[in-house]
Amino acid sequence: MNEHAIPKDFYSFETNTPFERCIECDKYLLNEGTEYIIEKAVKNYEGYPAKDTVFDYALCMECAERMRKEISKESWESMMRYFQENTDLMTRLEMQERLPEENLKSCMVKKTNIDDCREYQIYAHCNGNKLNMENPPYMISGEVMDELLPLLSDKTVDEMNGFMNKHFSPDPSIMEPVSPRILLV
Repeated sequence: MNEHAIPKDFYSFETNTPFERCIECDKYLLNEGTEYIIEKAVKNYEGYPAKDTVFDYALCMECAERMRKEISKESWESMMRYFQENTDLMTRLEMQERLPEENLKSCMVKKTNIDDCREYQIYAHCNGNKLNMENPPYMISGEVMDELLPLLSDKTVDEMNGFMNKHFSPDPSIMEPVSPRILLV
Protein backbone atom coordinates (compact mmCIF):
# COMPACT_ATOMS: atom_id res chain seq x y z
CA MET A 1 0.00 0.00 0.00
CA ASN A 2 1.10 3.53 -0.79
CA GLU A 3 1.95 4.99 2.65
CA HIS A 4 2.61 8.61 3.51
CA ALA A 5 3.29 10.40 6.75
CA ILE A 6 0.51 12.74 7.82
CA PRO A 7 1.25 16.16 6.29
CA LYS A 8 1.59 19.14 8.64
CA ASP A 9 -1.56 20.58 7.07
CA PHE A 10 -3.37 17.98 9.16
CA TYR A 11 -1.58 18.70 12.42
CA SER A 12 -3.50 20.22 15.29
CA PHE A 13 -3.69 24.00 15.01
CA GLU A 14 -3.45 24.21 18.79
CA THR A 15 -0.28 22.13 19.24
CA ASN A 16 1.26 22.04 15.73
CA THR A 17 1.75 18.27 16.24
CA PRO A 18 -0.21 15.24 15.01
CA PHE A 19 -3.55 14.68 16.67
CA GLU A 20 -3.18 12.06 19.38
CA ARG A 21 -6.73 11.69 20.71
CA CYS A 22 -10.27 11.33 19.39
CA ILE A 23 -12.25 14.48 20.17
CA GLU A 24 -15.30 12.42 21.19
CA CYS A 25 -14.01 9.44 23.21
CA ASP A 26 -10.36 10.38 23.89
CA LYS A 27 -9.07 7.19 22.24
CA TYR A 28 -5.33 7.25 21.46
CA LEU A 29 -4.98 7.45 17.67
CA LEU A 30 -1.31 7.01 16.75
CA ASN A 31 -1.08 3.23 17.17
CA GLU A 32 -0.84 1.28 13.91
CA GLY A 33 -4.22 -0.21 13.11
CA THR A 34 -6.18 2.69 14.65
CA GLU A 35 -8.19 4.34 11.90
CA TYR A 36 -9.54 7.87 12.21
CA ILE A 37 -10.39 10.95 10.23
CA ILE A 38 -9.08 14.49 10.50
CA GLU A 39 -11.13 17.48 9.44
CA LYS A 40 -9.96 21.08 9.38
CA ALA A 41 -11.86 24.20 8.30
CA VAL A 42 -9.84 27.23 7.21
CA LYS A 43 -10.72 30.81 6.31
CA ASN A 44 -8.59 32.80 3.86
CA TYR A 45 -8.53 36.59 3.93
CA GLU A 46 -8.78 38.03 0.43
CA GLY A 47 -5.80 40.17 -0.47
CA TYR A 48 -3.75 38.95 2.49
CA PRO A 49 -1.54 35.91 3.03
CA ALA A 50 -3.29 35.31 6.37
CA LYS A 51 -5.41 32.25 7.15
CA ASP A 52 -7.34 31.23 10.24
CA THR A 53 -8.20 27.72 11.31
CA VAL A 54 -11.89 27.84 12.17
CA PHE A 55 -11.84 24.36 13.70
CA ASP A 56 -9.90 21.11 13.49
CA TYR A 57 -10.29 17.73 15.09
CA ALA A 58 -9.60 14.01 14.83
CA LEU A 59 -12.37 11.46 15.22
CA CYS A 60 -11.84 7.71 15.57
CA MET A 61 -13.74 5.51 13.13
CA GLU A 62 -15.98 4.13 15.85
CA CYS A 63 -17.17 7.62 16.78
CA ALA A 64 -17.35 8.64 13.10
CA GLU A 65 -19.58 5.64 12.38
CA ARG A 66 -21.81 6.47 15.34
CA MET A 67 -22.15 10.04 14.05
CA ARG A 68 -22.92 8.80 10.52
CA LYS A 69 -25.84 6.84 11.93
CA GLU A 70 -27.22 10.06 13.42
CA ILE A 71 -27.37 11.66 9.96
CA SER A 72 -30.75 11.04 8.35
CA LYS A 73 -30.80 8.48 5.55
CA GLU A 74 -32.14 11.10 3.15
CA SER A 75 -29.37 13.58 4.02
CA TRP A 76 -26.67 10.93 3.63
CA GLU A 77 -28.06 9.81 0.27
CA SER A 78 -28.32 13.42 -0.92
CA MET A 79 -24.68 14.12 0.00
CA MET A 80 -23.45 10.91 -1.66
CA ARG A 81 -25.49 11.67 -4.79
CA TYR A 82 -24.00 15.18 -4.88
CA PHE A 83 -20.46 13.81 -4.80
CA GLN A 84 -21.23 11.10 -7.36
CA GLU A 85 -22.71 13.66 -9.74
CA ASN A 86 -20.00 16.29 -9.22
CA THR A 87 -16.73 14.34 -8.98
CA ASP A 88 -15.41 11.90 -11.49
CA LEU A 89 -14.00 8.50 -10.62
CA MET A 90 -10.75 9.12 -12.53
CA THR A 91 -9.98 12.15 -10.37
CA ARG A 92 -10.46 10.07 -7.21
CA LEU A 93 -8.22 7.30 -8.57
CA GLU A 94 -5.53 9.81 -9.59
CA MET A 95 -5.65 11.29 -6.08
CA GLN A 96 -4.55 7.93 -4.68
CA GLU A 97 -1.35 8.11 -6.73
CA ARG A 98 -0.42 11.75 -6.11
CA LEU A 99 1.49 13.16 -3.18
CA PRO A 100 -1.05 14.01 -0.48
CA GLU A 101 -0.19 17.72 -0.54
CA GLU A 102 -1.10 17.86 -4.25
CA ASN A 103 -4.69 16.84 -3.40
CA LEU A 104 -5.05 19.85 -1.14
CA LYS A 105 -4.15 22.49 -3.74
CA SER A 106 -7.59 22.62 -5.32
CA CYS A 107 -11.18 21.71 -4.56
CA MET A 108 -11.97 18.10 -5.38
CA VAL A 109 -15.36 19.13 -6.81
CA LYS A 110 -15.00 22.65 -8.28
CA LYS A 111 -11.23 22.52 -9.01
CA THR A 112 -10.91 25.99 -7.43
CA ASN A 113 -7.36 26.77 -6.30
CA ILE A 114 -7.03 26.80 -2.51
CA ASP A 115 -5.76 30.40 -2.55
CA ASP A 116 -8.94 31.50 -4.35
CA CYS A 117 -11.26 29.95 -1.76
CA ARG A 118 -12.65 32.22 0.92
CA GLU A 119 -13.22 29.14 3.07
CA TYR A 120 -12.31 25.51 2.62
CA GLN A 121 -12.20 22.26 4.50
CA ILE A 122 -9.62 19.50 4.27
CA TYR A 123 -10.10 15.87 5.19
CA ALA A 124 -7.79 12.93 5.78
CA HIS A 125 -8.35 9.28 6.61
CA CYS A 126 -5.48 8.05 8.79
CA ASN A 127 -4.19 4.81 10.23
CA GLY A 128 -1.91 5.40 13.20
CA ASN A 129 0.70 7.92 12.11
CA LYS A 130 0.13 7.40 8.35
CA LEU A 131 -2.42 8.51 5.78
CA ASN A 132 -4.74 5.90 4.33
CA MET A 133 -4.24 6.56 0.63
CA GLU A 134 -7.03 4.18 -0.38
CA ASN A 135 -9.24 7.10 0.71
CA PRO A 136 -6.84 9.97 -0.11
CA PRO A 137 -6.94 13.39 1.55
CA TYR A 138 -8.93 16.08 -0.20
CA MET A 139 -10.06 19.70 -0.05
CA ILE A 140 -13.56 21.08 -0.52
CA SER A 141 -14.25 24.77 -1.12
CA GLY A 142 -16.76 26.82 0.82
CA GLU A 143 -18.79 26.97 -2.38
CA VAL A 144 -19.27 23.19 -2.24
CA MET A 145 -20.18 23.36 1.44
CA ASP A 146 -22.80 25.99 0.58
CA GLU A 147 -24.24 23.68 -2.11
CA LEU A 148 -24.38 20.73 0.31
CA LEU A 149 -26.14 22.54 3.14
CA PRO A 150 -29.60 22.78 1.48
CA LEU A 151 -29.47 19.01 0.82
CA LEU A 152 -29.51 18.27 4.55
CA SER A 153 -32.54 17.76 6.74
CA ASP A 154 -33.14 20.04 9.72
CA LYS A 155 -32.49 17.06 12.01
CA THR A 156 -29.08 16.44 10.41
CA VAL A 157 -28.13 20.13 10.63
CA ASP A 158 -29.17 20.09 14.30
CA GLU A 159 -26.97 17.00 14.93
CA MET A 160 -23.99 18.65 13.25
CA ASN A 161 -24.53 21.90 15.12
CA GLY A 162 -24.75 19.94 18.37
CA PHE A 163 -21.34 18.39 17.69
CA MET A 164 -19.85 21.80 16.92
CA ASN A 165 -21.39 23.40 20.00
CA LYS A 166 -20.15 20.55 22.20
CA HIS A 167 -16.53 20.80 21.06
CA PHE A 168 -16.03 24.33 19.74
CA SER A 169 -17.61 27.02 21.84
CA PRO A 170 -15.59 30.22 21.48
CA ASP A 171 -16.57 33.52 23.01
CA PRO A 172 -19.63 34.54 20.93
CA SER A 173 -18.42 38.14 20.75
CA ILE A 174 -15.52 37.15 18.48
CA MET A 175 -17.64 35.17 16.04
CA GLU A 176 -19.17 36.76 12.99
CA PRO A 177 -22.45 35.19 11.86
CA VAL A 178 -21.77 32.26 9.54
CA SER A 179 -23.94 29.59 8.04
CA PRO A 180 -23.73 26.11 9.62
CA ARG A 181 -20.78 24.01 8.43
CA ILE A 182 -21.15 20.44 7.28
CA LEU A 183 -19.19 17.61 8.86
CA LEU A 184 -18.34 14.87 6.38
CA VAL A 185 -17.48 12.05 8.73
